[in-house]
Amino acid sequence: MGLSFVNIHGQQISELQLGAMKAEGLEIERKRRAANKADQVSVHKGWRVTGVAPGLLDDARAARERLQAMARKAGGKPIEDFDQVAWQRNAKRSAVRSKLYGLESAAKQCAELASKAGWLDVQIQEIKKVVA
Repeated sequence: MGLSFVNIHGQQISELQLGAMKAEGLEIERKRRAANKADQVSVHKGWRVTGVAPGLLDDARAARERLQAMARKAGGKPIEDFDQVAWQRNAKRSAVRSKLYGLESAAKQCAELASKAGWLDVQIQEIKKVVA
């Protein structure tokens, strides 16, 4: 004996009818979600300039040298030399300026100045907010 399904009026519903109703419900849900996505608009909030602050590379290099010296002193396993490329790939990036720039040209100018001031791997990011 298997399960049997009934509608709100107590009439029995076959498995075929049940499958068709599920498919129809899924199609309606898909259309509703697609309509919601179409209504979403992204609003431009500004431009942010980010990079690796000056001095962080030197601090990381010095910390690695201290660690190597401690390992040599303790007679432990030798530690690899400092890998600048790997460090830059994983370095914490911070905003050059906490306030966003309204114009892309202003952000580009800030990025140039930051590079000249010693910031590493300077990038400009567009900040957007999705509004329904």
